[in-house]
Formats: sequence, structure tokens, C-alpha cells
Amino acid sequence: MPTNKQLKDYARLIIERGIHPVQGQTVVIRVPVEHYAFGRLLQETAYRSGAGHVIMEYQDAFEEAINSRYAEEGRLSEVRPSEISNLLETQAQHAAYLSIVSPDPSVMKGTDEEKIGRIRAARRKAMKATREYSQKSLGQWCVAALPNAAWAHQVFPELKKDEEAVEALYEAIFHTIYMDQRGDVVKNWTAHEASIRTHCDLLNQLQLKKLHFYNSLGTDLFVPLIKDHIWSGGSETASLNHRSFSPNLPTEEVFTTPDCRKTEGKVVASRPLVVGGQIVEGFSFEFHKGKVVSWKAKKGRKTLESLLGTDAGSMRLGEVALVPYSGSVSQLNRLFYNTLFDENAACHLALGASYPTCLSGGELMSEAELKRAGSNVSAIHEDFMFGTADLSVDGIDENGDVIAIFREGNFVI
Repeated sequence: MPTNKQLKDYARLIIERGIHPVQGQTVVIRVPVEHYAFGRLLQETAYRSGAGHVIMEYQDAFEEAINSRYAEEGRLSEVRPSEISNLLETQAQHAAYLSIVSPDPSVMKGTDEEKIGRIRAARRKAMKATREYSQKSLGQWCVAALPNAAWAHQVFPELKKDEEAVEALYEAIFHTIYMDQRGDVVKNWTAHEASIRTHCDLLNQLQLKKLHFYNSLGTDLFVPLIKDHIWSGGSETASLNHRSFSPNLPTEEVFTTPDCRKTEGKVVASRPLVVGGQIVEGFSFEFHKGKVVSWKAKKGRKTLESLLGTDAGSMRLGEVALVPYSGSVSQLNRLFYNTLFDENAACHLALGASYPTCLSGGELMSEAELKRAGSNVSAIHEDFMFGTADLSVDGIDENGDVIAIFREGNFVI
């Protein structure tokens, strides 16, 4: 099990680099109820780092599961006005938001897959007004993770004892955020962010017209990029207070916005996708004129259909991300069954909304202006992984010249 020092270091990294609060800032921390002790540590650490007011929100995944089984669907699809108003109130205070995830794969077993999809789609639509804050990085936000026994056994099925599996998952999580290296954890992470930025800078100088992905799994996909796109990664900057922060712990990706009207070809997923506790496996998409025109899934097809049917933008791409196969998550050669980790093990795409910050001046644009520029607008943003050890990526510039970006799953620029 982690030592007190390791837990304190983890909390310090999450607070100091994850959300990086401004002096006197309101901080909202969402923690699974079973991790209340770490929640208290985060709360204290946030105050020590300058937070003016820390609001704790303890959440229970089993509450949602029980409601999903027994409550009326219409009631579950509703969002209480107070839920929206409370969030808008803290956003008006320019709060920083921290979410600790601890996914339990057993929670949603026995629930109606189609019903869950409909409920989640309705709630995403109702909460649309609250998403701009994070999508445009108006304020700081961060997502990090803690283990639980069920998740640990899913990631390490060969370990039969709860304690052994949980300890292994703690070690894996700490490896992905470079806590197992010598030196100060915050300094190590800051150096890692800087290394990611070097790739962003190179790609931003190239201003490629499109990317071509291909591998032996069957992916052969052309992804045009919007004009004046921006490659991001490592850290972001909140536009309201100009504070740098790390949205995801861990992170290995550099990402930007594709032109949602123009993607062509086939992409084959290389890792499972978990949506609302449901697993989708063995899936692929074919795109024409930017839209998914056909898809397959060996498992979780109904979940995938529900996701794709969310709205007009859910069948188009909103993000393209390059992730080196040699990164810290990929090195572990483990499926985490959680997007926070699995998206940082392989190159990925996202169905749904684009990040306005990946377009020059995008954070100042209206929804209509973003659409005209080729950015995607949707109630969802769902990452899926397709990177492999043999993935190649070519960049094609305005002159039609081809520039090698990835070979054998890693950067060559």
C-alpha cells in the first residue's frame, strides 16, 4: 500500500500542477465516497496552496446504478435546476474543478444498456450550458484517479488477493505520473510537460493540412485539420486567470482539432472503450465526408449506437491525438479499462465536441462561428484508441509534401 509520503506527494501534484489554484480561489473537489480520507488530504492541500474556499462533493457510483435499475426513466433523465444553478454559480466565481475517478467495473452489471444510454444522452443535453467552462479552458480543471479492488482485479486479473491487486494498481498509477522516479514529484511532472510541449511546438510550426494514419490492424484514415489549428498537450492555460494547469494526470498526448467535415477512410480500435460502465470491444468506423457511415462492434453495439445517436455532432470527430507508444502508460502493457489511462497509451480520436482552444481565437468564437471553421459541436466528447506498435502517421502540408510524423508507433520529428 502507498506510504503517507506517497499519498501526500500525489495530493500535492494534483493540487499544485493539476488545478494550480490562484490565491483565494474557490476549488470544487469531487471524490468517490470510499476515498473520503484522500479527499480530506486534498482539501487540506488545496488550502495550503492558496485556495480561498474548498467545496467537497462526495459521490457514490452505486447510487446511480441503483437508481438506474429501479427509478422511472423520465425522472432519471431530468436534471434538477439546482444541479445546474450550483455549477453555474461556482463557474461565475471562476472556480477550479478537480475530479477523482475510481471506476468500478461491477457497478453497472445487470442494468439495461439501452436505458442507460438514453438517460446519459438526455443528461448530457441538459447540461450543455455548463460544459463551455472546461471545453474553452475558462478556468482550471483536472481529472486524476485512485484504485479500488474491483478495478484493480480487472487490470491485474492474475492477482487474486484484493490487497495485492490494489497495491499493483497504485504502483501503476504512480508510474504513469513519474512518481517512481527520483527527485521531487512536481518538478519531475513539470519537466514531462515541457517535453510534450516540444512536440506541440514542432507541429504548430508545420501547420499541416491533413494526417494519414495506417497500420496492420486495418486503419487507413485521412484526417484533415482545420485552418489555424493549434496543437496542445501537457498543460493548458485558463483564460480567465492565465493560470497554467494539467487537465489530465497522467497525460502523454499532443492533440488538435480535425475538420469535422472531411475525414475519410477506416479506423480500427486497438483498445476497448468504456462508456458509462459499459464495455465496447472489437469496434471500427468508416468515415465519408467527415461522418461515420458504418460501424462494427463485437461487444457493446447498443452502447455504441446510443453514443453515435446523441446528436448531429456525435458521428463526427472533434479531436485527433498523437501518443507515443513508448510513453509511460503504454510501457506497462496493461488495459486500464478507463479512458484517462488508455487514451494515453495509444493514439486516439474523439467523437463529438472539439476543444475551442485548439483553434486560434476559438475560445472567443460562438458555436456558429466554430462550426463554420470546421470545429465539431456536440454534447459528447468520447475518446477511443486506435494506436498500435506499428502505426505510421504522415503529415501532408499545403504543397502536398509528405512529412513522416510517426513510425513504429513513435514520433520521428
